[in-house]
Amino acid sequence: MKGFKSIISVTIYLFFTVGILGMSRVVLQELNTGTACPKVKEIPICYVIIVCFIAALISHIINKKPYIYFVCIGFSLIVAITATVLHINGNFICPKTIIKGTPKCYYAVALLSSLLFLKILHAKNIK
Repeated sequence: MKGFKSIISVTIYLFFTVGILGMSRVVLQELNTGTACPKVKEIPICYVIIVCFIAALISHIINKKPYIYFVCIGFSLIVAITATVLHINGNFICPKTIIKGTPKCYYAVALLSSLLFLKILHAKNIK
């Protein structure tokens, strides 16, 4: 089943591409306006999340120390879930997509959950 593991790996790369491109847009918007991301101690959280994405991607590429992958994606997922709950409660407004106006934090939860699930499958010794 080496082919199955390769398909999972390619899917992970595809999801990282989508995630990093999406976060890059938010980071650029934050750099231009200063209002696109919530801040923790004056540090925009989107900066931390994009660093987590890149660190997790590097961890996947070198295929060593998968705990870095899980910590980075897990942290990002917790942030996305928190943003989603706050958005639903009306305490925070997630940036919306251009086309349908869906809050991006909903997509982030789906993407990050998928990345965790796929990495768990990938990490198992599929024979």
